[in-house]
Amino acid sequence: MSRRNNKKFVMHPRNVLRTAPDYTKLAIKYKDFRQVCQLELNGKVSINFRNERTLRELTKMLLLEYFGLHVDFAPGSLVPTLALRLNYILWLEDLLAPLELAAVNGIDIGCGSSCIYSLLAAKKNQWKMLALESKRENIEFARENVKRNELQHLVEVFEQPDKQSIFKSFFESSSALAKEQFHFCLCNPPFFDSNAKNPFDANTRNPERRPAPNNVRTGTDEELTCAGGEVSFVQRIVDESEAYKERVLIFTSMLGVKANVPKILGYLRERQISNVSTTEFHQGHTTRWAVAWSYQQTSLQIDTAK
Repeated sequence: MSRRNNKKFVMHPRNVLRTAPDYTKLAIKYKDFRQVCQLELNGKVSINFRNERTLRELTKMLLLEYFGLHVDFAPGSLVPTLALRLNYILWLEDLLAPLELAAVNGIDIGCGSSCIYSLLAAKKNQWKMLALESKRENIEFARENVKRNELQHLVEVFEQPDKQSIFKSFFESSSALAKEQFHFCLCNPPFFDSNAKNPFDANTRNPERRPAPNNVRTGTDEELTCAGGEVSFVQRIVDESEAYKERVLIFTSMLGVKANVPKILGYLRERQISNVSTTEFHQGHTTRWAVAWSYQQTSLQIDTAK
């Protein structure tokens, strides 16, 4: 299992956003982004990360600038943070690197309206991606994003008819991809517990050790909450992974709360799943965690907590 690096908290070494973008130059280059920037007295621009429209234009601009991706988001839907999503993709690259695969197939659980993970994986690495989504509006936007970027040959957006099933509906479908083997799955699970009295007020942060995030929260209730929160959702992935261990090589999921990592590791141990790895994703004031497990002989015991 990978261990935490206590010396420094930085982005993945291959993350292009490790070097902060020059927002002043980018504001000059991109009109829509310029319109949401604030001009300071020194001639430089600043960004209000507490404004949802600003975050949308920022993410759209960064995807276009660094990856040539034209992306739009459904109104009110989750606006992904590019640095975090890229950290996740880079970690998957590290996990898969020892296998020296000629081609990679991946599953994106809950792709959202942006379909950002699948688009990044396809554009950056030419990975073939299955993007699972249950919300109709998100599906429409995700498919349009795939089409707009001419990545239909690499990304399939599959509508999940059963929200309680993660893999079953797809693997039992008539999709051509349903017969293929997959090398990984990734997931950014609903963070909050919909059963809580005030789900969005849950205290998951130690303010003395972790400053409050700069970004405003975005996303619909369906994207952000589920019964039992992220622990229950990831436990469902673990439960279903047993049935599809011959179809998916490496199962992974992100976690938003550090205290939930040992809960998932314990759940894996209870099921005698020992081939496990963890990592941390660092970006600004935000830290996320991830867990990977496999039933196969491939080793996950690499330190990717950079």
